Amino acid sequence: MIVPGKWNNIYNQAWFPRVFPFAVFMAFIMLESAITEHVYLIYIAKTVVVGLILLHFRDRYSEISLGASLKDIIIAVVFGIAVFVLWINMTWDFAVIGQPGNNDPYTMLGKGILYPAIFFRIFGASVVVPVMEELFWRSFVIRWLDNKNFMSVPIGTFSLQSFLITVLLFGSEHNLWLAGIAAGILYNLLLYYRKSIFLCIISHSVTNFILAIYVLYSGKWMFW
Repeated sequence: MIVPGKWNNIYNQAWFPRVFPFAVFMAFIMLESAITEHVYLIYIAKTVVVGLILLHFRDRYSEISLGASLKDIIIAVVFGIAVFVLWINMTWDFAVIGQPGNNDPYTMLGKGILYPAIFFRIFGASVVVPVMEELFWRSFVIRWLDNKNFMSVPIGTFSLQSFLITVLLFGSEHNLWLAGIAAGILYNLLLYYRKSIFLCIISHSVTNFILAIYVLYSGKWMFW
């Protein structure tokens, strides 16, 4: 049982605001898997809840520095586009875990909820997910693997161990596991190259936004 004093101690740990949003996000994914017919409604709740958690902890994310040159932003965008291109082309049978869903919102949702659901799907994937995942994987995990006092490790510090483990774990998080590994490699390389979580967030956001537009126009709902 967690008593208030113990809870305060956990809450104030440096890892907590970087791990807790990810844990909540994964709990929602499990719920989506169990109640597939309401996947879009659950996604709305997931986006709102995780987004509010990130906002709550915003002052504790000292590693997110909003300053970036135009050159750096262009580099991040290029990395993001590269991940998108790889993502939609690495769909071989062996590279997919389970059966991809056919989450077509036009057949699953009524008109009243259709466009709000699509909005939250795009917003969640393009804004909430990049912030949440980059804080977890490339701020917390990649540094924690090298030093349990991860805040003492400078952003973008390379080690082969942390590189390989984060890439493999990041890939395993996605049903397109090989595409996930490729994405993890490129986002990690961007981190090492520019040493900026903010640029990783931008790159991840570009990938997910372009993917969302691609899905809407192509009807390839397996990517959602």
